[in-house]
Amino acid sequence: MTDYAIIDIGSNSIRYGASREGRIIEKSIHTTRLGLGLQKSGRLAEDRMKHSLEVLSMLAKRAAGDGLRPHAYATSAVRDAENGREFAKKVENVCGIPVRILTGEQEARYAYIGAVGSGTDYDTLLDIGGASMQIVNCDRGVSFRAGCVRCGDIAREFTSATDCDTAWSLQRREIEKYLDSIMDTSGFDIKRLVGVGGTITTLAALKAGLEVFSVEAVERVVLTARDVDELIEKLGIMGSERRKHPMLIKRHDVIMYGACILRFAMERLGVDNIGISCSDGMDGFLRVLMADEEK
Repeated sequence: MTDYAIIDIGSNSIRYGASREGRIIEKSIHTTRLGLGLQKSGRLAEDRMKHSLEVLSMLAKRAAGDGLRPHAYATSAVRDAENGREFAKKVENVCGIPVRILTGEQEARYAYIGAVGSGTDYDTLLDIGGASMQIVNCDRGVSFRAGCVRCGDIAREFTSATDCDTAWSLQRREIEKYLDSIMDTSGFDIKRLVGVGGTITTLAALKAGLEVFSVEAVERVVLTARDVDELIEKLGIMGSERRKHPMLIKRHDVIMYGACILRFAMERLGVDNIGISCSDGMDGFLRVLMADEEK
């Protein structure tokens, strides 16, 4: 059995997962904001690509040192950008890492396989990323261009704000207006909803009062609509102090946008609570790789 290094090239961060004997045993995250400014320009910014390539080169060396075969997949930022395929090819040429650019439907399906396909009793998954959001069950998966980085760009541009602490109520209304215009959630009959992605796991960690991330503690959390409302309020009160919180150092400037998306999605889906999973698209992608290897 091949041991892989799974690399998720996301719109907000690049994640590395080391697998042994068919499961990911360790994950690390590197925030590069690859999708920053994409909503307005339609392209990946040069400085964001340079930073991401530096991180990916480091991860390629780490995989070699760990004795792992690296495989990467790219999601919404690379998928949507005019120069996304050019960037993916550069990753292969410079870093020696093969990159699959996932469709929105593939991104949704892999997350579902990772979080729900492992024997849980959840029937529907919500994944909020940096530039996209997926909703998926066993029959259907949809992807929307709405993530914490993308919606932050939309809100700040509309209000001429420099951060989420300026004219927040106006920014939130603009995000909700945008979400209302793009989200069609008809056809989902949800019994138990589970959430994945950095926004949702961070909010769960905050509810649990964590200062050191714990998978076990986070996956015991159930977020209610009221919890999300209260967390948005608390995060707003914290202001610039967010950057000092151990759970928010890498997400202090986008967490409120992500929380706003989550709250709107819960209301649109007609659910009052959401469970948490730290198994996600990386785990699903590994399973697909292993299945392909066996053919």
